[in-house]
Amino acid sequence: MIQFIKEGNILYDIETMKQILNVPKSKIQRELKKQKTEIVRYKNLFLYPEKTLFNLMEIIIVEKINKSNDRL
Repeated sequence: MIQFIKEGNILYDIETMKQILNVPKSKIQRELKKQKTEIVRYKNLFLYPEKTLFNLMEIIIVEKINKSNDRL
């Protein structure tokens, strides 16, 4: 799990978000492409702010709730 702190902002890479959200990397990349987020490049990593991680959490939780409601 990789976490960087730059100017008071906590930044995460895609692999860390994949572990936290427990979804495939492709899903995270698709959702990131839809959002207009700040990307920080460090060496060969693309890092995203903590707010982006929370936005992805919200989107994925809503999708899972809707999917479970459809099954009922």
